[in-house]
Amino acid sequence: MLKTQVHDALTKALLKKHQELTAILVEASGGKSNDAKSSAGDKHEVGVAMVQLEQEKLGKQVQIIEEQLTLLSRMDSTKNHLKISLGSLVNCEQQWYYFSIGQGLLHVEDQAVFCLNPQAPLGKEMLGKALGDVVSFQGRKMVIQAIF
Repeated sequence: MLKTQVHDALTKALLKKHQELTAILVEASGGKSNDAKSSAGDKHEVGVAMVQLEQEKLGKQVQIIEEQLTLLSRMDSTKNHLKISLGSLVNCEQQWYYFSIGQGLLHVEDQAVFCLNPQAPLGKEMLGKALGDVVSFQGRKMVIQAIF
């Protein structure tokens, strides 16, 4: 498995999520104008407020994804690392970790890869470690077997 494949799969997953949220946001914007035309009184005000809250929530999610995409675009997925840092692909006890953004589990070529934020508890524990180092996390010891 190549780090560039993991990076590209993560970018594609984020772009897909961004498109889906943007479409929902556009649809919610249309719903707000429809509510305004068909409702009256207090019911109308409550409906409009609920739509506005939903739009704000979706807008924040879209903004977070845009920030994550910006971070990913700045990472060099072709660079190999001697020690674990942002952009590292790490194999540790038959589990793969991609130090990028906290996106959770991603499947790349039938291989599970955890996209891990370096500031997450496990990420902090692994940062700066080198090949062969042992990482202890939640009572479990793992040996770093590969770093890319």
